[in-house]
Amino acid sequence: MAHARKLFHASGILIALVYGFTPLPRAAAGGILGGIAVLLAALDLARRRYRAIDELFRASFAPILDTKDFRGLNGSTLYFGGCAIAVALFPRDPACAGVMALALGDPAAAVIGSSVRSPRLGRVSLAGSAACAAFAAGGCALFVTPARALLGGVVAAAVEALSGSKLDNAAIPVAVAAALHLL
Repeated sequence: MAHARKLFHASGILIALVYGFTPLPRAAAGGILGGIAVLLAALDLARRRYRAIDELFRASFAPILDTKDFRGLNGSTLYFGGCAIAVALFPRDPACAGVMALALGDPAAAVIGSSVRSPRLGRVSLAGSAACAAFAAGGCALFVTPARALLGGVVAAAVEALSGSKLDNAAIPVAVAAALHLL
């Protein structure tokens, strides 16, 4: 179950690759991602209001959801929202790097952090944070220089460690894109 969720999480690579390597305009990409986020938020609200919709949602998506996704906004809503904000606010390369940092760094942090014993820093493990930084930097390197990619990896790991367990889905792409754009 956890692996299906992480594979789904990593599918965000397609967002960065399609937007980064096609002539898709920023407004179209942001509109598509924002539209998906709005639809997912509407589904989250409908789930809270109608038990039958919630039961169908749980039955359909249980393999790719965490128990925390059954309360409030699910992580996918925040994921698409964060990607939409990064695309809307920042130039193509930093935005794509931010999306890649989320798609690769966050699942790496979860998989390595839960399977490798290492010291903990609050709610995260040192091994998970290192994996987040390394994988995020690798993804960023497709769109920015190696030095900026390392910065993106460090920012992704810091945001992943400091944000709430679902909030990192929205915060990582925006924070990484902002750091890469501004520095």
